[in-house]
Formats: sequence, structure tokens, C-alpha cells
Amino acid sequence: MPRVPIAQFRVNMPLRRHPFLLREANLITTRGGSTMLRVTLADRSGTIPGVQFDVPSHIVEMLTPGTGVEVTGRVSEYRDELQVAIDRITPVELDDLSEFLPTARRPIPEMLAEFAALRSSIRQPDLARLLEALFDDAAFMKAFSQAPAAKTFHHACLGGLLEHTLCVARLVETACTLYPELDRDLALTVALLHDIGKVRAYNPRTFEMTDEGAVWGHLYMGASQVEHAIASLDGFDKELGLRIVHAILAHHGKLEHGSPVLPMTLEAIVLHAADQLDGDARGAIDQFERSQGETGSFTRHSLMHETRLYRGSQESPDEQQLSFWKPEGR
Repeated sequence: MPRVPIAQFRVNMPLRRHPFLLREANLITTRGGSTMLRVTLADRSGTIPGVQFDVPSHIVEMLTPGTGVEVTGRVSEYRDELQVAIDRITPVELDDLSEFLPTARRPIPEMLAEFAALRSSIRQPDLARLLEALFDDAAFMKAFSQAPAAKTFHHACLGGLLEHTLCVARLVETACTLYPELDRDLALTVALLHDIGKVRAYNPRTFEMTDEGAVWGHLYMGASQVEHAIASLDGFDKELGLRIVHAILAHHGKLEHGSPVLPMTLEAIVLHAADQLDGDARGAIDQFERSQGETGSFTRHSLMHETRLYRGSQESPDEQQLSFWKPEGR
């Protein structure tokens, strides 16, 4: 019997030895003193929480986030959200991880070819040397091409970091045609480098932050990695290095959003705008897709956008005409 994707789960659907990728597993003591296992289960179509009550403490020791589990139980509902009421959960080896991890919308080989073309278009010698020093490492490039760009908000998938990086780079290239005052090679270089720290900041299977990512943050991690690469290149232009590291540190745009400095150069300002535009737009597209099948004109509250998103009126044209405001007396 084929595995049913999480996106197709419905209330009261039974699950028998159903395979998932385990994202999170925590053992909690309830107010009544019993133990409750709380997990996040995943496949490439989405995630769903799961709970099991009165669980022996040794159960959670068997479960490792980023590995497979088989679950027997039933799909239930809690506070208007689907969850899995678990009767039994056991570790299992997953044969094909591509079934359990969401992947980028574009094929990774296609995106890698585009990334290579962008790199080769940069003529400034020091910038070309820097990109070579970082991206000619085959092991690092493989990790970069597989990494997610976030845990949930946008591009939370295999290849998500590469996809996001290319979108930001294309937006920056467009900005260069509009603002000739931009240094095109510098602007494109910082676009390709801006989120490089996410390779180490996120676990590539669970998409959770690593310890380094949590305590250092990907902006510092990326800036530090680039700064070390610059230091290894003899005769690298000092002013150029200053501007590159600044743009990486400033690309979140505001101190309260995690940037230790505000954007102070034209390239840093454009990078921040491109990064925010791609993140916000892709996050909205993902929110609309997750809400397919729901009723009403608005999605559920989007944590990323701090509001509900408007899908459009669900009324028929006749209903819209009847409800349209008419001036008094007409």
C-alpha cells in the first residue's frame, strides 16, 4: 500500500507502521505527573506534530532527530490543527530520503550551472579569487547546494539555500541595471556570499539550528568564514574586504533583526532589500500553498508576515455584487 503524504492526512485516518522522518522528539512531564512524548514528523509534503502519553523514559532515548521512524496510531485534531495520536513509534531505516525531505522547486544541477555562470561573470580579480577560494572546495559546495535556507519561513528544503542565493543574485543584477552607481561585481559577490554561514547554522536533515547556529548566528558565521578566506589571499584589497564583510553583517537591515550594523554602503543596502524581498515573497507563496483546501478569504496567521494573508474573496460574483457597498439613497 503506498505511503500517504502528510499533506493528504485527514482527521481519524488510521496509521499503521507509517514511515516518517523525525524532526524533533521531547519527553514532557504533564501537570498530572505522567510523561508525554511530543514529536515533529515530516515528509516532503510537510510536517505534523505527534503525541504519545504515558511513555517510558527509555523510548525517547531510542529516537534520534534526522532519522526515520515508523508510527502506528491515528490522525486527530487539537486546537483546530491536525496531529498524530501515537500508539507506537519505533526507529526505522529510510531507504530514500528524497521522499521525506522537501526539495527546491528547481533541479539542483540546473541551479549549480547558473551559480557557476554567475561566478564566471565576475571580472574583478580579488573578488574572483575569493569566490574560487570558497566555492572550489567540492565538499563545501556539495553542502552549500543541499542546505536549507531556513527552518520554516522560506526555502526550508534541500537546495533551499542555493535557490534563495540565486534569487537574491538575480534581484541584485536587476538593481544594477537600474542603478549604474552600483559596483556590479561587488554587489553580485556579496549576493552569492550573504548566507554562506547557513551551511553550518542548520542541520541539513532536521532543518533545526545547530548549536553553532543558535549561539553565533549565521551572519557572524558567514562573515567570519569570508574574513578568514580573505586573510588567506595575499594582497587582497583591504577596502574591498571591508565592504564585503560589512554587507554580510548588515544584510538583515536592522539591529533588532539580527544585523550587528546597519547597511552603510549602496551594495549593502541593495543586498538587504533583495534578501528581504525574496524571503518575504517566497514565504507568502509557501503560506498560500499550505492553505490550499482551506475556506475563507484569508490564510491562517503567518508568523513571518505578522498577519493573515489575503487569498481573495471566496464569494461568487453574484454574492460579491449583493454585498458591495452602495451609497445611501440609491
